[in-house]
Amino acid sequence: MLIVVSDLHFTDRTATNNLSPRAFKHFLDFIKRGMRKNTEEIIIVFAGDTFDLLRTDYWMTVEDKEKPWGMDMGYEDRKYKHIKNIFEKTLEANAESLEILNKANEFFSPIPVKWVTILGNHDRMIGNYNELILTLSHIFEDNQIEKEGYKNEHYGVTIRHGHEYDEYNFEPQMIPIGDINTVELFVRLPYEIKRKFPELEDELKSIEDIRPQWRIFDYLLATYQEKDIRTHIEKVVDEVIDRFFNIPYVKHWIKHHDTLQPFDIADKLKYMLHISKIISIRWAERFLKLFSYFEINEPKYEEMAGSFDTLYTVFGHTHNEKISFISIKDGLHHYYINTGTWRERIIASKSGLFSRYKSMTYAVFYKIDERNTDFPSFELWNGALRE
Repeated sequence: MLIVVSDLHFTDRTATNNLSPRAFKHFLDFIKRGMRKNTEEIIIVFAGDTFDLLRTDYWMTVEDKEKPWGMDMGYEDRKYKHIKNIFEKTLEANAESLEILNKANEFFSPIPVKWVTILGNHDRMIGNYNELILTLSHIFEDNQIEKEGYKNEHYGVTIRHGHEYDEYNFEPQMIPIGDINTVELFVRLPYEIKRKFPELEDELKSIEDIRPQWRIFDYLLATYQEKDIRTHIEKVVDEVIDRFFNIPYVKHWIKHHDTLQPFDIADKLKYMLHISKIISIRWAERFLKLFSYFEINEPKYEEMAGSFDTLYTVFGHTHNEKISFISIKDGLHHYYINTGTWRERIIASKSGLFSRYKSMTYAVFYKIDERNTDFPSFELWNGALRE
């Protein structure tokens, strides 16, 4: 029995909220209900972005040259110290949830439990340091760390986070621009707002959970009607965007990716953000809608899934659970599966009103002899809770 979850985004709680430990108690119960009488093992795979080292106010207190994308030489030790501090604070903030998961061996005894943790774009930096990899490997007993992905032919599955096919969030030889976007736009914006209006802190932590993300400005303006708050938001947006374009690494990245091809990925970034400077704040959602579209192109994930030789290809990253039938090879049906997220979701109606609900998605894969089938089988479970 192999279970896959993704995009839990454990944080240090300074910029976003964490999942309730209660969710993990339910999760273990759900797994136990799905066990078969001939289940011999349980493999739990975290398919990336389990820990989020980007969405934290900590980076707002760090000098630019000491951030991972700082271009001044001689600060590697300081960069490592900051990353280590954030990781340790994240583990501390989620100690109760991790402790519940650590009891899985006892809960499922005598069935052995194995863990696999795949690194995504938000916890990618852990993989750069042996000490942090070692810390991560000891979080759970028998925890296998994978930087790229995990394949298990007995269950007919290949699992990756999926950011590898997202041009803004994967760079083989560079820091992806998505890291800077997250920290210097989507963390800095609420951080600067709550510096003047600290009473808004709890509500601003919800910005991470707005989907689609281009509705952030719409959400802010719909939520905060007071004139002084709205005026401050408009001012902060201008300042945050100006600051972003003055970051040396952003300039370097745009120059590095600028080609003769019209509207390449560098042009998209320049145009989408620059246009926000010349349009009214109420139209800022237009550029964020376009920018969000270019960040994650869902059809490409189905295309890439078709290139793997296993029956099932599982990605996370998009936060949108999905099942797609890809092809038939040698009489067997191949599927693409996305395991979504466990984050709370804030969604908008056509009239511009917002509501929220909690979600939980996980996939379960069975070996042939577990369900007495002719091929490895799977289930995808997606739950929603509005309370």
